[in-house]
Amino acid sequence: MTTVLLAHGSPDARHSATLERLRSRVAEPLAAAGRGSTHLVYIENDHPRPEELGPRLDGDVTVVPMLITPAFHARVDVPAAVRALGVTGATVRVVGALGGHPLLLDAVDERLRAAGHDEGSATLLVAGGSSSGQAGQSIRTLLDAHPRPGWLSMTLAAPRAGAASGRVVVPATLAEGVLHDKVAALAEATGSPFVQGGLADTEAVARLVLHRVLG
Repeated sequence: MTTVLLAHGSPDARHSATLERLRSRVAEPLAAAGRGSTHLVYIENDHPRPEELGPRLDGDVTVVPMLITPAFHARVDVPAAVRALGVTGATVRVVGALGGHPLLLDAVDERLRAAGHDEGSATLLVAGGSSSGQAGQSIRTLLDAHPRPGWLSMTLAAPRAGAASGRVVVPATLAEGVLHDKVAALAEATGSPFVQGGLADTEAVARLVLHRVLG
C-alpha cells in the first residue's frame, strides 16, 4: 500500500518545504497503520510529478488531494494525476480533499495561538479564489456549519471592503508562497495583524490527512 499527497506546487521553495514537513509528520503513523510509504507529488512547478512517480507504484494507492478550496485542479488535474499514478496498473483510490472539514478551522486556531493571538480573536480568512466564487463559498459554508464568533472570510478575487478592520488576517493556504504573500500585502495595506505561515504546519492538518486516509 502507498499513500500519495497530491499538492499544487509553487515556484516558491517555501511551499514544498512546508508540505515535506507535513509528509514527514504523517508518514510514520500511516506506516504503523499498514499503509506503507507516503509520497508527495506536485501538479506543477515542483517534482516529482505524478507521471514520474507512477511507474514506480503497484498495489493499492491512496491519493489525498492537498486542496482546501474547490478549484480547476480538483476538476481536471486530479483525475489526470490519478491516471498517471495508475499507469502500471496500480489500483488508485482518491479520498476527499482537505476542504470542508472543521479540522481546517482548528488549524487556523493553531496558527493564531502560535502567532500570540487568542483563539477567540476576530479573524479574517482570506483565500485566493476565482471568478467562479467556489473558493469563497466553500469557506463560508464551512464557517456556517462550524461558527467561530467574529470570524469572516473572503477571497482576493472578491475582496470585501473593510473586512480586515479590527481583525487578524489569516491566509487560507496550506503553505507559504505567492498567494500567502498577497494576503500578507493586503494585511499590511489595511494595517491589520497578519498570521505568517501555512496551515500545513499544524497538528490539525496532519490529523486531517490521517483521517482522510484511515477514515
